[in-house]
Amino acid sequence: MLLDDPLGRVRLGLLAGAFFIGVPPMAYTQVVPPPASEVPIPPKPKTDSTAPKPDTIKPRFARSIDPPTSDIGPQYFWNREQLFGSGALTVADLIERVPGTTSFRSGWLTSPKFVAVNGDLDRVRVFYDGLELNSLDARSAPLLDLNTIQLWTLESVAIERLGGELRIHLRSWQAERRAPYTRTDISTGDEDTNIYRGFYGKRFANGAGLQLAGQQYNTRSVRFGGAGDALSFLVRVGTAGRKWSVDGFVNRTQSTRAVQPTFGPGLSVPGYSPTYSVGYLRGAVGNIGDGLWLEAIASSMRLEENSKHVAPSSSASLKVIADTTDTTSAMHQYVLSAGFARGPLRLSAADRVRAVTGVTTHALNGHFDFTARYGIVSLFAEHDDFAKTNRADAVARLTPVPFVAVAGAVSRTTSTLDGAAKGPDVTSVRVEAGVRLFGPWLSAGFITRDTATLAPLRVFDSAYVATPVGRRSGSYIALRGTIIGDLGIDVVGMRWVVADEYRPQYQVRSELNLVTRWLSRFPSGNFGLRAAVVHEYRAETSVPVASGVRTTDSFNIFSGLLEIRIMRGVVSYQVRNMAGQLYQLVPGFYMPRVINLYGIRWEFWN
Repeated sequence: MLLDDPLGRVRLGLLAGAFFIGVPPMAYTQVVPPPASEVPIPPKPKTDSTAPKPDTIKPRFARSIDPPTSDIGPQYFWNREQLFGSGALTVADLIERVPGTTSFRSGWLTSPKFVAVNGDLDRVRVFYDGLELNSLDARSAPLLDLNTIQLWTLESVAIERLGGELRIHLRSWQAERRAPYTRTDISTGDEDTNIYRGFYGKRFANGAGLQLAGQQYNTRSVRFGGAGDALSFLVRVGTAGRKWSVDGFVNRTQSTRAVQPTFGPGLSVPGYSPTYSVGYLRGAVGNIGDGLWLEAIASSMRLEENSKHVAPSSSASLKVIADTTDTTSAMHQYVLSAGFARGPLRLSAADRVRAVTGVTTHALNGHFDFTARYGIVSLFAEHDDFAKTNRADAVARLTPVPFVAVAGAVSRTTSTLDGAAKGPDVTSVRVEAGVRLFGPWLSAGFITRDTATLAPLRVFDSAYVATPVGRRSGSYIALRGTIIGDLGIDVVGMRWVVADEYRPQYQVRSELNLVTRWLSRFPSGNFGLRAAVVHEYRAETSVPVASGVRTTDSFNIFSGLLEIRIMRGVVSYQVRNMAGQLYQLVPGFYMPRVINLYGIRWEFWN
C-alpha cells in the first residue's frame, strides 16, 4: 500500500535511509534545540524604543509653510525638541543669535523685549500659524513686544533672513498620534522663579484630535525687572483626513508685571496687567508640500488691560507715570491663501484682511520658491494697506560644490502714503560667502541699508524719540557647525561701521556645545546629553532721547547649559551671567546678576 501512495513512497524512502545510516526510525522528525549558551543574543535596536507604530499616526492638521532659507551652514530653525533644549525662554532669546541683530530688554522674565535689525526695531515681523502678529498695546506700538509670544506653545521656529528684515515663522504644537500624550515641565531657580507646564494631546481613529496645555510662572525679581506672574493655556480641537483638515485653536494669557524702578535719569517702567488672547478657525484642502492646496483662516486677537491695581503707591519717588486708564483693543484677521508645489517648485498667493476699529485693510502677496541641489531662489512681493507699504524681496543661495557657498538678499520697501506723511523708500542688501572647513562652515557677510526712520523704545521711557538716519552698514564673520563627532561651535561676530543709535560697534556671541546620544554605549537611543558654554560681548550702545543720547557700558557675560535625557525624561540646568557682572541692555535698567534655573521635562505615551 505504501508503494501505491506517492506520500507513502516518500515515507518509505526516509525510513530506508535512516536504517542504512544507523539513525533510529522517526529521528528525522525530532528538533533538538541548541544549548542555551549557544543561542545568539538579539541585537539591540538602534532606534528609540518609544517610536510610534505607523498605524498610530494620523494626518496632521494644516500648518504654515516653512520658508526656504538662504543661510550658509546650519539653518536658523528649531524643532520642538531643539526649542526646549536650547535654553531659550522667550522668542527674543532665539532671534538675538542671528547676525545683524541687537536685543533690548530691561530685566528678567516679565520685562518687555525687542530686537533691532541693523539698529531698526521695526524690522522684525512675526507670523504665528500664518497669522501676522501686530502690536495691540498702545505702550509699545507699533513695535511688537516679543514677550507676549508664548514660546512654550510652539512646535517649530524658522527665521527667514531677508535683505533688511527678519520674518519669524512660528508653528504651534500639534498632536498626531492616537496614543495619548502627556508631558509635565517643572523648573525653579533664582529670583524666586518657578515655571510649571502641562501638555495633553490625542488623536482618535476617525482623525479627530484634542489638545490641552497650560503654563504658569512667577518671579519676585523686583530690582531686575522680572517681578510678576503669568497664566497661559492652549486648546485645539479639530479633525483631519489625508487631503483636508479643520481645526480650531485658542491661546489665552493673563499676566502681571510689577513696577521696575530705574537706576538712571529716565522714568521707571510702570506696572502692567494685560490679558492677551489669539484664536482662529482654520480649514485646508490639499497637501502644502505636494500639488494644489487651499487654506482659509479666520482669527481674532484681543488685548484687555487692567493695570490700575498694579500702579505704585508713590509714583513720584519711583519716577513713574501712574496708569489711570485701562484699555481694550482687538483685531480680526482673515487669511485666504492658495498654492501649488511640485518637486523643486513652489508657488503661493495670499490675501491678508485685517479689521481694526471699523477699518478694513488688505495685504496681497505672492511667493515663488525654487529649491534645488545646488541652491535656492525665492521671490516675494506684497502690497500692504495696513502698513501703508509695498515690499519686494529676492533671496538666493548657490552651492556649486559641497564645500563652497554664496548667498544674498535684496529688499525694497516703499511707502504708499502721499505728501508729508510719506515715509522714506528703503533698499536693503545682504551678501554672504562661506567655505566648509571639513566640519563647520566659515562665512563672512556684509549688510547695508538706505536712509530710514528708527522707531523709539517708548515702552521704557516716553523721552525716547524717533530718529531719521542715513545709510547704515556693517560686516560679520561666523563659524558654525560640527567640529568633530558630536562637538559643535556657533560663533558670530558683528562689526558696524560706526557705533550709533541702537547699534554697538562690536558684538560677539560664541557657543561651544556637545550634543550626543552616545549610541556606542546606548544603542537603544534612550540616552541624550547636551552641554553648552556661551560667551556674549557687546560694546557701548546708545539710545536717542529728546535731549541727546543715553548709553550703556560694554559687557562680557558667560552662561552655561546642561541637559541629560534618560528615556523620555530630561533633567535641565542652566546658569546665566555666571560671573555675576552688573550690566545693562537698556540705559537705566540692570539685568540680573546670576540666574540659576533647573528642572525636569517628562513625556508619557500611555
